[in-house]
Amino acid sequence: MKRLYLILAISLFFFGCKNEDKKIKPKSEPVTVFPTIVNPLNLKYESFFDEENPTWISTANYNFNYIGKLKDSISLGVEYFSIAEFPKNRKKDSEIEKRQRRNAEYYIEWDKKNRYSFMQEQKVEIQICSKKINNFHTALLRNRTKDTIPIGFGDRIPLILEAKNKLGKWEPIQERFVYMCGNGVGTIILPPKEIAITLVPNFKGNYKTQLRLSMGSNKSNAIWGNINYRQFESKFDENGEYKEEYKNEGKTPENNDR
Repeated sequence: MKRLYLILAISLFFFGCKNEDKKIKPKSEPVTVFPTIVNPLNLKYESFFDEENPTWISTANYNFNYIGKLKDSISLGVEYFSIAEFPKNRKKDSEIEKRQRRNAEYYIEWDKKNRYSFMQEQKVEIQICSKKINNFHTALLRNRTKDTIPIGFGDRIPLILEAKNKLGKWEPIQERFVYMCGNGVGTIILPPKEIAITLVPNFKGNYKTQLRLSMGSNKSNAIWGNINYRQFESKFDENGEYKEEYKNEGKTPENNDR
């Protein structure tokens, strides 16, 4: 009889543990349905430093092509935040009147006190659409928290593109754009559940691999693409000097000035 009680007690213990596991298991959030993207301005991804088809690691350039509420259809544009807009066709020598840009509510000036600059990394959903438009794919970023969070600085989103190398390891093929001076660089914020859209370059090369966007610990889904394998490598050596291989290609600033 004692043995029967012992078996019954153990069974109830494990059953209780299983039920407890079910209670504490967090629910996975549904993936945002990617909106239909329209490109009325025939935009293209613009690279830095003539790096349209880079053969070395390149500088990331992710601007805001939409910011706001999630909609079924979104038209791509170019959103500016950091510079005040001036009226067009103003009279010569007339007093200049600044006016706020359309999305000024998403921008906090650099000299204004705000808590967003010091917030820890937040949860952001990142998706890349596999459909290509011109020379890019579109990416969606969505605020998955209950609070307004920082999503960018100046006019840019701090994303980089990663690719899988021949060992199957994710490695960056882009470096983050860094402002030379922090003065004048404000913070771009994203309210809960709202989204931002940006353009992801469609590189060319003979190495087919998987690509994803990265922003801290936030990673996007993976898509297939092609790159030059040397895009994993910097054109600078450990001393910050151009590598001889890069010099021999005649792409240094000294050669470009000739």
